[in-house]
Amino acid sequence: MRSTTVPPLLTADARFDRAVQAAPARSVSAVLATYNRCPFDPDGAQARDNPLVWALESLLCQAGPALAEVVVVDDGSTDHTPAVLDRYRDRPEIPIRTVRLPGHQGAAAARNAAVAAAGSPWLLFGDDDCVFTPYTVSGAAYTLHTLRSTVDGRAAAVMVPFYYRALQPRQTHPTAQIGRLDPASAQFATHFHTWPAEYGTQPPLLDDSGIVAPLPVQLIGGTCLIDRQALDHAGGFVDLSDWKSSYSDHLHLSADLTDSGADLYHCPDPRLGAAHLKWGAVGRYPVDPVDLGTWLPGLGRRFADLVDLAAVPRQDTGCRVADDDFHAEMIGSFFAFFAGRSLPGARRWAARCWRDFVEHGIAYSSAVAVVTQRPGREHAWRSGLRRGALAVTSGLRPGRSREQVTELLALVCADAGQPLIDVW
Repeated sequence: MRSTTVPPLLTADARFDRAVQAAPARSVSAVLATYNRCPFDPDGAQARDNPLVWALESLLCQAGPALAEVVVVDDGSTDHTPAVLDRYRDRPEIPIRTVRLPGHQGAAAARNAAVAAAGSPWLLFGDDDCVFTPYTVSGAAYTLHTLRSTVDGRAAAVMVPFYYRALQPRQTHPTAQIGRLDPASAQFATHFHTWPAEYGTQPPLLDDSGIVAPLPVQLIGGTCLIDRQALDHAGGFVDLSDWKSSYSDHLHLSADLTDSGADLYHCPDPRLGAAHLKWGAVGRYPVDPVDLGTWLPGLGRRFADLVDLAAVPRQDTGCRVADDDFHAEMIGSFFAFFAGRSLPGARRWAARCWRDFVEHGIAYSSAVAVVTQRPGREHAWRSGLRRGALAVTSGLRPGRSREQVTELLALVCADAGQPLIDVW
């Protein structure tokens, strides 16, 4: 929702700076999984137009003592990624360690490889087309340390905000709709790019640092500080290599962490956030003139330059899939997640997708520029559910038997008045 109540102008004042400097020293490994995010030759005129460069340069400009290293796992890139990463070897200030996987294995494999290579107790996950503020790492580390020592000893993850082609929140949502996940009702909500409506212009604070108070959540996303031991205890990232978009990874990760006894938080403070450029997606992202005109000191260019480059449509980069394929990927991968945890939840998810997407043409993601016509939507719904049924009966954690899923699909198709989906 749009709001006339904008968040207050939060600056890096003296008390905030003291908190950043008080973050646990060398406690964080920033980890990036990357795939084909360097289309431009590092020796050419557009070397600085590679989104992986934006992410790395913004991490190298971090304030405070928390960042110990950056670990980049190249997931079998076929572009200029290896040559770009060579330019970051032997950096004296913050070491950048690289791992190259033999072939393209998917985001989960790359992230698990990054976890194995990282040497710090806390891991900051981010996308390889993000621009991080100078306070993302130490601000998140200070927040997690404070939560654990004064509020909640089970706190294991702090989500920081990310803004789609933006630098500040331009919308508000109720706190009840930020970072929510309930598999039994198939309800989920991210809205990490928004400002909590209840916070208004005088938000509650974590402590005398002035950092905005975190929210307890059930769902975290791609820009998050996670305790390494908690992640290991939860089993790491689930193998989603069957899904090129890897779009359901945040559902699996959040549920697995919660099931293992970890508590999750989201800190909506924009000073700790990141701009997510959504490289290669045309999308339907609203842009703000103030953001577009903002100069990014760490990169030495206007934000508008990055947005223009990111909005050029591209395939075979990151987890990007074509618009026509995205809906089947989302419907199917989420169906597999919900089915593994709640059969009634999976039935509700399939019914909602039929009603919202197939019947009314509502797309659940702004990454999609154009929604296909009704026949294409019906095909995406059926093919997505078929793929989801195969996934949840073929080793996905947690899984289901064929008999359970066959019965579920019969109910789902009856709900939609559709012929049974033939899976096996």
